[in-house]
Amino acid sequence: MSFLRSVAAAYRNYFNFSGRANRRDFWFWLGFAVVAWLALLQFDLQTVAEWLDYLPGEEGVPRYFSNGWLVLNVIPLIGLIVRRVHDHDKPAWMALTVLPLPYWLIAKGTAGPNRYG
Repeated sequence: MSFLRSVAAAYRNYFNFSGRANRRDFWFWLGFAVVAWLALLQFDLQTVAEWLDYLPGEEGVPRYFSNGWLVLNVIPLIGLIVRRVHDHDKPAWMALTVLPLPYWLIAKGTAGPNRYG
């Protein structure tokens, strides 16, 4: 799957917590989300600050767009994490375990079908 298809698939499955997600889909979407958030943060700190008459470098500039982006992308992130855990043939509640979670996000999932797809 290409970069754009991986990102589009994550948003098509906005509220989907079943099935599996491969590593490529997860990391492409995460990379896109982080770069977009950084761009919106820069927009907030420069343009929005100027609109609201803040001085350059002044503290307390509202971050409307970057914070909105974070709020809108919490659910797809949780869905992708749950589907990555499913890719390792583990139940969704295992996503709450802190220690093995980085391994499940990085490592290749189970080969072939499993009970989640």
